[in-house]
Amino acid sequence: MGSTFLIADDHVIVRRGLRNLLHDRFQASDIQEAATCQELLEKLANITPQPQLLVLDLQMTDGSALDHLERICTDHPGMRVLVYSMRSEQVYAQRVIALGAAGFISKESEEEEVVRAIRLIMQGKGYRSSAVEEHLQGLKGSEAVSLDPFGVLSHREIGVMEDLLEGLGTKAIAVRLGVQPSTVATYKSRLFEKLGVTNVLDLQRLVAAHRHDV
Repeated sequence: MGSTFLIADDHVIVRRGLRNLLHDRFQASDIQEAATCQELLEKLANITPQPQLLVLDLQMTDGSALDHLERICTDHPGMRVLVYSMRSEQVYAQRVIALGAAGFISKESEEEEVVRAIRLIMQGKGYRSSAVEEHLQGLKGSEAVSLDPFGVLSHREIGVMEDLLEGLGTKAIAVRLGVQPSTVATYKSRLFEKLGVTNVLDLQRLVAAHRHDV
């Protein structure tokens, strides 16, 4: 029997590309798809048997999969998770692994690197890009903390930060998260304070500088 997969991504072209890759390179016998966080959770509650691998985007139209990742990994221990995202490796790789994912790979990666990541995870191993591995090996103790300012942010603050970087305003972020604008304003204020920035432009500069470090 071939391998079984679940692809969770809100872009149909991404799901189609991953489906083709999984069929061609991994002889997949079954590939399920989900376009929203809600659809993903419903599929996981009803699919039998569970997929061997979930390929998961972090941001979908109805919210951030980061809010559900730890529960998904805990509730489905036999299913491995590879986060496949445009989000920054520097900000997210260690965070998603700490929540139970087996790896994080950027959507900017070459096809062969995606194949390598999936193959390693299907073999029961973990995956981090060589750039992230080199970066982590070069850090020690408090130095790692000081060079990773995003580690002090909560998952929700990280999500709000990324939405701000995408150009979304407070009201739009509130709709995406299903919360009040005042709640988003609180998250924004907290993350600005923690990162020592006062506006989105400064935030963009900070994130760009750390992404270049990887």
